[in-house]
Amino acid sequence: MKKPDPAAIIRAEDISGRAMYRLQYMWINCVIRQYNLAWEIAEYLKQHPQATVVELGAGLSCLRRQMGNETNPWYCLDMENVIALREKHIPKGEHEQNVVCDLNDFSWFDQIDFDPAKGVVFTAGGLFYYFETEQVRCLLCAMAERFPGGMITFDAVNSLGLKGVNAEVRLAGNNSTKSFFSLERPKEELENWSPSIINVMEKDYADGYLKGGYRKTPITRLFNWIMRTVHMSFMLHVEFQK
Repeated sequence: MKKPDPAAIIRAEDISGRAMYRLQYMWINCVIRQYNLAWEIAEYLKQHPQATVVELGAGLSCLRRQMGNETNPWYCLDMENVIALREKHIPKGEHEQNVVCDLNDFSWFDQIDFDPAKGVVFTAGGLFYYFETEQVRCLLCAMAERFPGGMITFDAVNSLGLKGVNAEVRLAGNNSTKSFFSLERPKEELENWSPSIINVMEKDYADGYLKGGYRKTPITRLFNWIMRTVHMSFMLHVEFQK
């Protein structure tokens, strides 16, 4: 199975000035995704206040700080070059650990302090696009067995949305990175992967969590309507059987 190229995904180039990123729709998506992930974490912590939080493919995410969470054990997982950037630019909070790993090598499971009685919640924001479907299947099935009672939340697209993701990457000037993973019927497909994968729930990416708080441009409203109507992008909540 082909592994994503971290050097191609993480680039030290400022592309914020390019025309496509002047559109509200393009930059607001990243903000919305952080809000969606934070919402799912917060809901899980209401029922599991001492749970561990794990960001898969954390990159330079500051989600812990944005949530003001200094109480729960928090792990940020990524590849070596990315963790080096985190260590340089993002000071670790109390109970926070950065972990260098290849997510396809499940030995990282043993580095997570997991207590089934306390629970664990995983996020994978903007990550699984770069994995092939079989890689995602193997990873989620193994996680469901190793972390019973846990939950993962992530964003995904259907096959049409996948074409859009690849087009956006090319417009950003990156011709070497390609996305692979998509889902057409998330609940049916994911729950068929393993009896330990349960309660798959889907919400609209743009409006499923964030109901207001910002004024949408006409282009943003149009794009959101298209994405919702043709089921191009969505957020997923996936639980692991106890």
